[in-house]
Amino acid sequence: MPSDPPSAVRPALEEAVAQFLTTARAIDPSTWDHPATDRWTVRQLFAHTVRGMAIVSDYLDADAEPTGPELTDAADYFRTALSMDRVHEGIATRATDAADSAPDDLVAWAGDVASAMLTRAAATDDARVVVHFAGWIRFDDYLVTRVAELVLHTFDLQLACCLAVEAPQDALAVVNPFLLALADRADPAALALALTGRVAPVVCNVLG
Repeated sequence: MPSDPPSAVRPALEEAVAQFLTTARAIDPSTWDHPATDRWTVRQLFAHTVRGMAIVSDYLDADAEPTGPELTDAADYFRTALSMDRVHEGIATRATDAADSAPDDLVAWAGDVASAMLTRAAATDDARVVVHFAGWIRFDDYLVTRVAELVLHTFDLQLACCLAVEAPQDALAVVNPFLLALADRADPAALALALTGRVAPVVCNVLG
């Protein structure tokens, strides 16, 4: 029986990590406590992104039996997780806690966490099951969610710190299809305006 073709998510993950770390090194240290979003400082946003890499090993170490619904892909993962009560409040709290407990050298910390995640990911089969609070998902599909977090939050950091907005093409090729699969979560008019380069009077956000 032929084996499955190599997943595109692994090189995309490596490229997304590299772009995130390049962006991290370009952040002016004086801006860490500046606002990054309506909820987070640059430090908190950065810590949230690093935490998103660290939990890969946490889920694998837990080695839990599959419980809850099967999450068929990254879009299903986000759709299910974002439908839960007070999910954004929980994310914000964990980001604040991660920022408060982070070491002084944030960039070195990010590099260490990223290296550990990539090493662990390389040693894990695509078909391995990851058990998340929203359900369970194949490891290769779960990695798509990590690429998305890295790409989108790297954009956030670049915008907040007035850096060039850049992302690897291979990573975007993994992220954009699943975002489009969530298009029904966006305001239809805002989506049409955004996709055609027009200024939308309302926000188009499939993850909001």
